[in-house]
Amino acid sequence: MLFRELYLNFSKDNRCQGSVELILIVGGIIVIILLVVALYKSYVIELGDEINSGEVEALNGSFSEISSKFD
Repeated sequence: MLFRELYLNFSKDNRCQGSVELILIVGGIIVIILLVVALYKSYVIELGDEINSGEVEALNGSFSEISSKFD
């Protein structure tokens, strides 16, 4: 009899359902973001190495040529 009353009271109480759904949605979004960051981590690291190698030196050379024309 006690379990039946507890079950009926529990099944009628829906006040926390919205909060639980919101927590699950936010948690799912966080998991997706972490997976995307983990998948693209190596790509971002390789991209940084590639930019440092040649493009920055070529850009600095271009700026040097331009600045020498204004002297």
